[in-house]
Amino acid sequence: MKGSLRSHLLIYTVVVAGTLAVLFDLTRIAALGAFFYLIMDMLVHWGVFRHLRNEVGARATILLAAMAADGVVLAAFTWVKLNSDPMVVIYAAIGIVLVFAGEHLFLRQTSRTKGYLPDESQKR
Repeated sequence: MKGSLRSHLLIYTVVVAGTLAVLFDLTRIAALGAFFYLIMDMLVHWGVFRHLRNEVGARATILLAAMAADGVVLAAFTWVKLNSDPMVVIYAAIGIVLVFAGEHLFLRQTSRTKGYLPDESQKR
């Protein structure tokens, strides 16, 4: 597909939003968004904690407390959803696994084409 990254992202967003609207009601869409947000927030905090803490002047205790708070909220939300709508938890888990798999494949391919990683044939 030709076009800029901006137009590609717009098309992907419209397709995902339309698919979600067709497959799920608003309650489930909101629950999926909460799961994705909490996981993403924890991963961003973890990344800052591990790699950027000193560069940005972040305090470790604040980052760890934020991750712990997100973990508590995620656990409580998961518990509530498992009791009221267990399928949305399964859908969220599948979606998160798909996102991680897609990111892994994308980064692997991009790293090879940009020369960041050796090809499989160059590994010993």
